[in-house]
Amino acid sequence: MKHEAPSLPNGAFLRQRGRACFHRLVSTMPVLVQVRSGTKVVVVRDTSLRLLAGEFGLLPDHRPMTMENIPKSPQNYEARVLPIPRSLFEETYLRVGCITPPRTAVPMKARDLPVEAVALFDFCSSPERLATLPAAVASVRLMELITWFALGGAILGERGDLLLQDRLRQMIEKDPAYDWTSGHAARSFHMSEATLRRKLAAENTSFTETLSDTRMTRALALLHTTTLPVAHVALAVGYDSPSQFAVRFKERFGVNPRDVRGDPDIIERIGTEVARIGRDEISVEQ
Repeated sequence: MKHEAPSLPNGAFLRQRGRACFHRLVSTMPVLVQVRSGTKVVVVRDTSLRLLAGEFGLLPDHRPMTMENIPKSPQNYEARVLPIPRSLFEETYLRVGCITPPRTAVPMKARDLPVEAVALFDFCSSPERLATLPAAVASVRLMELITWFALGGAILGERGDLLLQDRLRQMIEKDPAYDWTSGHAARSFHMSEATLRRKLAAENTSFTETLSDTRMTRALALLHTTTLPVAHVALAVGYDSPSQFAVRFKERFGVNPRDVRGDPDIIERIGTEVARIGRDEISVEQ
């Protein structure tokens, strides 16, 4: 089978200070996750998954999820996350042969992973380590990890046809800071703006709503996994005004951006210092 090689995933370490529940989160790629501290609860429709510290799970793509991260005092909630392109799951299942994907994609727990699989997850979820491998070798490692998860009971279900809003989300996610308009989207999907509006309305959404939600979801990921100052996170998702960004973020998730992180004041200072050093280096080079 000849296909286009998927880009390598970018694993990350996720931190959250207080207990928070995030509704209608949508990932454009399936995600492997290990809870390191605290508890994660994920609900997709009538299916609920509860992961305790040390446990592994598989979260589906393009399914609205309610996700609650619960710290165990006095520690932060912490987890390792590894998004992997769906095409690698599908190729893995096809090659292994004995794995039958469920008809519906729901969150699943991977049980009784051996030490080899745990070590492989640690390796693959560290971007600086996975990047040392040739792309073809890295893909094989990821397929091995997918196989271990499947043997542990975590198999990615079928996705079905993407909705227009899913395709729009994928497009925006490639560059959330871009000044996207409905005209851009309509031309990309080879339809008129009126048709775009009508089809999105049939899916109970709109261009503006999908754009905002995609940006806020990306902002939440950046707050969870980086030390970027909040002002820089705002810029990264298309907001010139940090205050306007904070208002939109709280409207979407019910918490302030600075309250998401563990030790937010310390992280904010570290992020600001890193950003300042970066600007100084650029000035020197110029």
